[in-house]
Amino acid sequence: MSEIWRTGGIVPAHRRVPSTLSKSFDVLLLWLQRRRERRQLAGLSDHVLKDIGVTRADADGETRKAFWRR
Repeated sequence: MSEIWRTGGIVPAHRRVPSTLSKSFDVLLLWLQRRRERRQLAGLSDHVLKDIGVTRADADGETRKAFWRR
């Protein structure tokens, strides 16, 4: 038996990743994405922030958050 997995490949049924491990991996990827986006936000100039409608104070508040916080 096989299953189409996220990569689009076929994985034998006996090699499926347990659901909790898969969910944990998804959470880790989300945290890494948040960290990357917050670092990018911190690097934006005041002019660019103004263009996207974000104040420096808002940007600073967002970048000070821990990566696991929304």
